[in-house]
Parts: sequence; structure tokens; C-alpha cells
Amino acid sequence: MRVKDFMRTKVISVPSNTSLYDARKIMVENKIKRLPIVDNGKLVGITSLNKIREASPSGATTLSVHELHYLISKMTVKDIMHTDVITCHPDDPVEEVAMIMHTRQIGGMPVLDDKGELVGYVSSNDLFKLVVIMLGLDRPVSRITVEFLKSEVCSKLDGLVALLDKHNLCIRSLARFDQNDTITHVVVRVEAAEINGFVDEAIKSGYKVISYLTGKKEVKI
Repeated sequence: MRVKDFMRTKVISVPSNTSLYDARKIMVENKIKRLPIVDNGKLVGITSLNKIREASPSGATTLSVHELHYLISKMTVKDIMHTDVITCHPDDPVEEVAMIMHTRQIGGMPVLDDKGELVGYVSSNDLFKLVVIMLGLDRPVSRITVEFLKSEVCSKLDGLVALLDKHNLCIRSLARFDQNDTITHVVVRVEAAEINGFVDEAIKSGYKVISYLTGKKEVKI
């Protein structure tokens, strides 16, 4: 999956001469935490609601209310924006973008096309929603967890999938979670309410099923 498949295309942005007061108002009204800064069609920076709050005078200041409003009205997003913006491209793979956001500890990335124009935005919340869909958590499914030796998972996984097919179980998602240097768990989610027949045959076939869940009932073996 590519960034263009799930990015938000309706991106709210402001020019660099926007006052902090107006920028904060825009972000609060639109319930966004980050605001791209665009001048002449090009991304020049980004700021956040936290950054604006930090830049606002403290309540403990000796300035009068009028002086505070005057000071805030003179400050613009250009004064506080982050100019070294980490961006991505619409054709970038989702997993690469997710890894960048994780390693760089950022909550979102503007999406720029080949012309360098802002065409979208991806947030950590967007990625979270995507993971929910990819793992099949957005609809009722049954879940089976099978333990493998890491050295055998590639050779034995085909047999497990064939057994699922034999029982007419449609795979919604399949994910691998390493437990240590030798053991890994494969979690399969299928679109079926009845999986007892599959579980019984899987165990008889030598697969180490450690748990399965149907509805809200989880059975550990």
C-alpha cells in the first residue's frame, strides 16, 4: 500500500505571515494538532498547537491584557515554525513512512508531489486506523494463534494456509510476532464464526495452536 491510498488530501495550511492568534484559532476550530506553512505554493515549514502555546506569553507575566494581545498579534508562525520538515511522497510505501515517523518520533508528515507541492498529510492517527483495517480489527473475526520455531515457520506456513482453505476459512489478516530468538507466533484472523473443526485438525496435524478466539470467548490451549 502507498501513501496516496490513505493520505488526507484536504490539508489545512497557512502562509508564514499568519499570526499565532489566527493559527491557533484555525487549529482549534478544525481539531488539528499540526499546521503546514505554505508560501507561494511551496511548503516552507510546519508548526504545532503545542509550539504555539509555548510561544504565547505566560499567565505569570507582568504585561497587561492589552500588551499581551498586542504581543501575540505581532508574532507570526514564521517566528516559531520548524523549517527542516520531514516529508514523504504519494508513492512511498506505507511501512517506510511508518518507520520514519516511529524512529524520528514525529506525529505526522506532509505529502509532497514531484513538483514539491503539498498534496496531502499523513498523521500517526491515520496510520493507526490503517493498522486496524489491515489486521481485520474493523469487523467481527475469529483469531487463531499458532506457535512456530523461527527456523520452520517458512516451510510450515504453507500447510497451515492450505488447511485454512480446506475448511473454507477466508483469511482477513496474517501477522507474525517474534517472541524470542527461536520462537515466533503467527496470528491468523479469519472471517468465520465456527473454527473448531479447523483447530482440531490443525492440532492433529502437528501445529501448536496456543489459543483461539471466536466472538468474545478466548480459549487457551
